[in-house]
Amino acid sequence: MGLLLVIMGGVFAALFILIGLVKAFAAQSRITFWDTLLAFLAALVTLTGLVESAMTAQPEPLPQQIALGIAAGLVVVGLLVMLLELRREQRLKGSRGVFAIGIGLLLAASAALIVPRMSERILLPVLATATPIRVAALEPSPTAPGPSATPTRTPSPTVSATPTLTRTPRPTATASPTRFVFLTRTPEPTPTLPNPCLARTVYNVNLRAEPSLDAAVVMTIPFDITVTLFGRTEDSLWWFGEYDDQAGWLKGEFLDLSASCAALPPR
Repeated sequence: MGLLLVIMGGVFAALFILIGLVKAFAAQSRITFWDTLLAFLAALVTLTGLVESAMTAQPEPLPQQIALGIAAGLVVVGLLVMLLELRREQRLKGSRGVFAIGIGLLLAASAALIVPRMSERILLPVLATATPIRVAALEPSPTAPGPSATPTRTPSPTVSATPTLTRTPRPTATASPTRFVFLTRTPEPTPTLPNPCLARTVYNVNLRAEPSLDAAVVMTIPFDITVTLFGRTEDSLWWFGEYDDQAGWLKGEFLDLSASCAALPPR
């Protein structure tokens, strides 16, 4: 859906560019309602497609690339229209070229910086809070007997008046120790993780497979949750930890680290 909206925004931008070139060659001085409407649709529809694509867990790079291409086309054509408008009497007053360059720069800044940062900091953490909460199943407890239940009387053992003779068992032979020695292989010790430390999430933070913003998202940890950390990167920007039986890397700026975390070794 996001890619389709970006393509539609490109169509509106192409119509705006075509009409702007025609009117620039015709030396028309006034920006009409249709010029403004096409520029508005080109910017709004393209930005909507970028936001829609950025809201997924693994955003596709193609919508961003198309949006940057649309922005570059608007800036280049806007410069050409400005050169054509210099021959007008009012020159750059009410210039369609300046209008196109402004729309192009807005799209370029949104596609390269604003939308990706907004998705990382706001959209994905907000969506992660809407995940369903798992509720543990309650097991029925055994019910106590009701007041109507009456205890049963245990019969007392009866004592026989006639003594009975019991047969004494014969002693069995004592087992001799075996002459064979069976050697067992001593298991090798498994490596253990270093002493962990605890940290608290100050935002909804993504648990990633690698210490990079481009790595796959394993899960999103909600706000104000305590996680266990076992390591860090050399620059201490990313921390390796576990939460809910899932291991991965967390961005340090979203964590409130305890004092013992400084002693964790780099991974």
